[in-house]
Amino acid sequence: MIKSSRQKWSLLAIAAAISALSCTAQAHELRFLSNGYIIGVGSHVEPVIHGQPNGNDFYAAHETVIGDIDSSVFLDVSAGDKIELITIPVKLKKEDFNSPIIHIFPALTAYTQTDIDGAPGLTSSFTFPSAGAYGYIVFGEIKKAGYPELHFHEKFVCGAGSRDTVYGTSFDCAQ
Repeated sequence: MIKSSRQKWSLLAIAAAISALSCTAQAHELRFLSNGYIIGVGSHVEPVIHGQPNGNDFYAAHETVIGDIDSSVFLDVSAGDKIELITIPVKLKKEDFNSPIIHIFPALTAYTQTDIDGAPGLTSSFTFPSAGAYGYIVFGEIKKAGYPELHFHEKFVCGAGSRDTVYGTSFDCAQ
């Protein structure tokens, strides 16, 4: 009886983690990196209204079985995992990944831990000054305790600029 209860709780915990990952992905673009790492980037408040306080959200997960998203566990800096970020917000000419960058904003480096749809993540304040297509160029180091560290740099663009070909996730452009 104890064994089956533990199995049920384990399955419920896995289902909750997957549910959190899929819920978070509704307003954040997922990106699958190497070594089983998955990151999500987007805006803290959606829909994005220019001139209103907002921010850049970031979260990461690690597949304990590489290639099996069902084995994903969120990184949590309060639990000893490592997430170090520098994010450069940019404005693009249009809502397209390859669109020219028309404005580069100061780098975001002051991230605080937050809850993103029930999952641990980080956020940094940023206000979109006008309507249009925005993106983030993210440089980072992430490490799930007990697994190898990963250094990365990735570009994310709102709306139709999303590069998620697996789940079709994206985040809103500024209105």
